[in-house]
Amino acid sequence: MQTESTTSTGSDTDTTSLSVRPPMSVATMLVMNFGFFGIQFSFGLQQTAVNPLFQMIGADPHSLPLLNLAGPMTGLLIQPMIGALSDRTWSDRWGRRKPYLLMGALGCSLTLFLFPFVGALWAAVLLLWLLDISNNTSMEPYKALLADVLPKNQLARGFLLQSMFTGGGLIAANAMIFIFQRVVSGASGNGVPYWVFVAFWTGAFCSIATVLVAMLRTKEHPPSAERLAEIRSESKSPIAMAREVGAAARTMPMGMHKLGLVYLFQWYAIVIYWQFVAVSLRETVFDGDLDAAVGWTGAMGMAYNGATVVSALLLIPLANKFGAKRLHAACLVLMCIAMITVSQADNQYVALIPMVLFGVGWASMMGVPFIMVASMVPQRRMGVYIGIVNMMIVVPMLIQSFTFGWVFENLLGGSGSNALMLSGVLFGIGALAMLWVNPPPADAESPLMPLGSRPITVYGRVVVGTDGSPSSQYAVHRAIEVATASEARLVVVSAYNPGDRESVDTGRIDLTGKQSAETAIASSLVEVDRNRFARIEQRAIAADPSRALLDTARREPGSLIVVGNRGLGAVQGQALGSVPANVVKEADCDVLIVQTSALDEPE
Repeated sequence: MQTESTTSTGSDTDTTSLSVRPPMSVATMLVMNFGFFGIQFSFGLQQTAVNPLFQMIGADPHSLPLLNLAGPMTGLLIQPMIGALSDRTWSDRWGRRKPYLLMGALGCSLTLFLFPFVGALWAAVLLLWLLDISNNTSMEPYKALLADVLPKNQLARGFLLQSMFTGGGLIAANAMIFIFQRVVSGASGNGVPYWVFVAFWTGAFCSIATVLVAMLRTKEHPPSAERLAEIRSESKSPIAMAREVGAAARTMPMGMHKLGLVYLFQWYAIVIYWQFVAVSLRETVFDGDLDAAVGWTGAMGMAYNGATVVSALLLIPLANKFGAKRLHAACLVLMCIAMITVSQADNQYVALIPMVLFGVGWASMMGVPFIMVASMVPQRRMGVYIGIVNMMIVVPMLIQSFTFGWVFENLLGGSGSNALMLSGVLFGIGALAMLWVNPPPADAESPLMPLGSRPITVYGRVVVGTDGSPSSQYAVHRAIEVATASEARLVVVSAYNPGDRESVDTGRIDLTGKQSAETAIASSLVEVDRNRFARIEQRAIAADPSRALLDTARREPGSLIVVGNRGLGAVQGQALGSVPANVVKEADCDVLIVQTSALDEPE
């Protein structure tokens, strides 16, 4: 029976250069992303409650797109400018992205607190502009922060954990609307129900509290001395920021260009849903009762964001197998089906079920593109490029704001259900556009989330075996170099015979006993310590060497096995030992064969 001893050394330590980012534990990533919960809580209230609030104080449905002009306009102007500015910011006390995160979260809290008091439409629109400015000030630096502090092999998990918090924040916001609308009665003098006050004030607290918790527990890595000198010398004027955005847009990777058409259809479509789902439900399900329709919209929001939380982390292996192109197209088809079904629903529960499909698509929209971009663009310009991605999002929103009011009145007959039907059609066109996009050349592909079905090549773990011999020490040394370049975790394995069985391979010299395996590992760690590697796992395993390496690598996708060409315990003179031969034959992951024959010890 196989047994093992595992030891970890190292931790999530600080580093003095952005070029070396130590691995981060899942718990640390969760804490770092916690503030995104509050930001998305604020955004969820805006999605679900602001448009009904506009109608409560006198807005006509056909005017909703223009009243929502704040979102795309502030996204177009604020996010890329804040991204470029935060790229050129560093404070020893506050860091790079944190100042903008904290200012944005404080603005969201103040605006949400004031929102329910409005009695005039112009005041509500003004507060929406302030809320969108605050949301955009905090949202872009948050995404850039992940790309700053996570190593390459953890970017996909980090962004999809952020998608989970997106879903969680939106679930909480919709839950507050759904629950408070049923337990809090009465209305204020301006006609706004008291449940709106309670929901918005809860959002105000969550917005600032979660960001404070996350930022107090997250430390940004200071830039190198050379980069710090550049930051201090670079202009931070609005004109300089605009030039930086323009220069980045002209030189952005081809993969980003190819997503633009897909973004046009999918974001135009989803804004229609946000603005008109309550209008559609009022027509088809609730017999003109807007308040009931708004409450059930909250339940639908909980359903689709719950599906987002569950499905987010499943997207990485699916993208690895089928390619991001096919995966995202399939997710948009699910959103198409959901919208068409909801538009025709005459029962509130029939409208609820398709939102599970909608949530899977929403997880893809919020996670996949940012993973691709974060792995394509230069680290020093991460903020401005994340801002450009958001420009690609808000331009369709801006077009929708100026065009959909006329479309709603003149082509859709002022019908909310027809609006959702059109949303579904646009999601379907977006899926076709995604299939039409050809993957870029191999050298321009994202290594983390490729458009095509090329396997993901960023390694999360490098597994290397040792028996304490000079040749295995050399293999460990090469494994350290690969793990350092990939920002991956290193796993040093030593296989041993527990003494109750004979060696399977009589042409190989076995280590006998666990103590001898641990001694072999200890001698190998002399090299590891000299290279100051951040995180190491040590495994002494009672098994044949090839089986020990294979089983260790199979525990986690994205592993690389490093083994010498003579293998572990091979006798002198073998060109290719049985261990590397067996590993190459049976491995499910990449294998690196290190040429160690020249290091054969004399007899």
